[in-house]
Amino acid sequence: MKAKKLLIMLIAAAGLAVAQTDAKNKIADQISELIETQDAAVKKFMDEVRALPREKQREAYQKGYPQFDDTIGALYTLVEESPAEAASLKAISWISSHSRGKELKPEIFAALEKHHLDHSELSEVILSLYGARGENTQAFLATVVEKSKAQDARGSALYIQAIQIERDTAKTARYKALVDKLNAEHADFEVRGRKVGAMMKATLEAKEKLAIGKSAPEIIGKDVDGKEMKLSDYKGKIVVLDFWGDW
Repeated sequence: MKAKKLLIMLIAAAGLAVAQTDAKNKIADQISELIETQDAAVKKFMDEVRALPREKQREAYQKGYPQFDDTIGALYTLVEESPAEAASLKAISWISSHSRGKELKPEIFAALEKHHLDHSELSEVILSLYGARGENTQAFLATVVEKSKAQDARGSALYIQAIQIERDTAKTARYKALVDKLNAEHADFEVRGRKVGAMMKATLEAKEKLAIGKSAPEIIGKDVDGKEMKLSDYKGKIVVLDFWGDW
């Protein structure tokens, strides 16, 4: 009798597990379908615009570019119905990337903190927050830096915090502190294959060295006649430096 009861319980548990898996797969499939459909519509539209004469492309682009509101709304609904599902990270990242700097809903940040703070894919969501500078975004980034166990998530949060204030001269000290922390704790963190911490630090140092009133760094090369020269050879003289490139 006990064995039979145990068997029934195991079958019920197996059935529940299958049902939960099916539900997760359904949500993931719905999210993927919404995103793929929208992306396909944009690609089709852009192909059609590129096929037009150049003088008509801008007008066609402005009048007919596919809007994202419906897709964003549908994705929000799926995330709000199943906030703990890993697939929701893909949806949130897409929403943020296509919201033109508009901040995510407060309940989405709450779901991220509650269910995904240590998730390995949280970094993609954080990088999508580049254009969002509201209070909720800033609070979330600070929480990730302080509490997340995911190395890349913390690195991403520091990176976004830094680049959002990079051009704000009133926050130069804060920017330097973020860059230093990023390099000290996440030296290997990469964005599109580049170690951004090292790049930001090098740029910062270059700006400091090339600031108005600073001595120009040594330049060694050849003049127009092929003769070797150094910038320091012209110390005390008026020198015009012409920087140019060919891309």
